[in-house]
Amino acid sequence: MTESTASSTAATTRSLVESYLTAVNTHDWERLAQVFHPDVVVQHGMSISTTGRDKAIRLLTAVVAQFAEHEDRPTRFIVDGHAAAVEITFVGTRPDGVEVTFEAADVIDTDGTHITKVASWYDTAAVLPLVKGEQPA
Repeated sequence: MTESTASSTAATTRSLVESYLTAVNTHDWERLAQVFHPDVVVQHGMSISTTGRDKAIRLLTAVVAQFAEHEDRPTRFIVDGHAAAVEITFVGTRPDGVEVTFEAADVIDTDGTHITKVASWYDTAAVLPLVKGEQPA
């Protein structure tokens, strides 16, 4: 792969990732459907995984529905060909008005035209009690 081809591939990958983040932040599920491969795999934390565009969108819809407001704020991108890692600061507000903030990382694979896998990583032991309004163990 030439330097120009590698640069173009990385730019396409970053564009897909940015479209994904924007779609989730704005609840633009039609845009997300355009970005996702029909057989996309979405892994959320260590315990939830689903395969297929429609199931993935339903999963992400349910995740963000837990918040009155939310935003994934990317703080760092690392792109290598068809793969990207994104450090994220999540800022959200629960329905009771309590703000929830935590750090996460997404590892995203593409095929050059669609996202084929999203693996989201965060400290579930600390985050899940915050989301539910409980005290961490």
